[in-house]
Amino acid sequence: MRILTGRSAAITLFVLLVFVFAGCQSTHVRSAKIYMQQGDPENAKEVLLEGAEATPNDPELWYVLGKVYAELEEWDQMDSAFKKAEELSSTFDGDIENTRYENWRLKYNAAVAPFNEGNYEGAIEILQTALVIKPGDQETHKRLGLCYLQTDNFDLAEKHLKAAIEGEGEERDISSRRNLLLLYWQKEQFADVIDISDELLAMPEMQGDLDEARAEMRSDTIQKKALALQQLDRVDEAIATWEDAIESDPANPDFYFNKAILLHSLERFDDAGTAYLKAIELNPSDNDARLNAARAMLGAEKYQTIIDILMPWLFPDGTVTPDVVVVNSMDPYMLLRAAEINLGFEKEADALAKILVELQQQEN
Repeated sequence: MRILTGRSAAITLFVLLVFVFAGCQSTHVRSAKIYMQQGDPENAKEVLLEGAEATPNDPELWYVLGKVYAELEEWDQMDSAFKKAEELSSTFDGDIENTRYENWRLKYNAAVAPFNEGNYEGAIEILQTALVIKPGDQETHKRLGLCYLQTDNFDLAEKHLKAAIEGEGEERDISSRRNLLLLYWQKEQFADVIDISDELLAMPEMQGDLDEARAEMRSDTIQKKALALQQLDRVDEAIATWEDAIESDPANPDFYFNKAILLHSLERFDDAGTAYLKAIELNPSDNDARLNAARAMLGAEKYQTIIDILMPWLFPDGTVTPDVVVVNSMDPYMLLRAAEINLGFEKEADALAKILVELQQQEN
């Protein structure tokens, strides 16, 4: 026998290697591939399941079986087969990822129409399948969280929104945190409202010059945090947060009003009155603010300020007369009368006394 040398030996070695590697592919895998080429995934599945009993540690068999299950839309089985292949070898990881993605994309997009139509249950069913196809996907968890939030299933909404946040990469997700804030607010989980608000407000997207929508989101987030602090009787922190809210949106009269309520509760009458007056300046028709401001000014013994606050509301023409009654409540007239008495305006105090008698008779 002649010894092969040079190029002839190299060619022979290559042919032998090809034969050896080809020979590594099991008969079951080869048969399954032929069935798939013929458009017969059922028989491909059957032969591969037989092969799995004979060679359970063949990663290619499990990989091809996963592809067959994907063709049959048997998603749980696909997921299990792919995971088995990945346990045994990393050879097929890239193609498994691509297969998952392409099938996930079709399912995820199929959920868009029912979601937009308000058919959240239908969207949930599709998205649950998408999550089997591509486990742990952040976008799927995010959309499922929103669907469950829309259907008031708060526990599952929280589960999926948290999963979306846990699955985020370098870019932090603002929308999932915003939806989690709304969920905690509806559930009256005020400590959680505060924590997630702090996360949101610390994000770069909530800093600096903001567009109208983002500025509104920031303002609402601060407001919810402040109200949550109030609910937990963390009054000093709530006041500081209302000051942040005012800085964020100085034209919002409600922020001044809410800050004033807290200051009033602490008997800081002057500070409360100042905040109430700012609320009135921004919203002159807010009679609740006028009434509370008058009460605060009574505590501060600023009687002329009470008159200045209440006269435009109770006597728009500037004169106290007993035949002009614009409010059925006795409180504002009593406050105004107290101020008139303390300033020595007896005529006005007498006119107000007549109004109060009339209102008392109406109540009786």
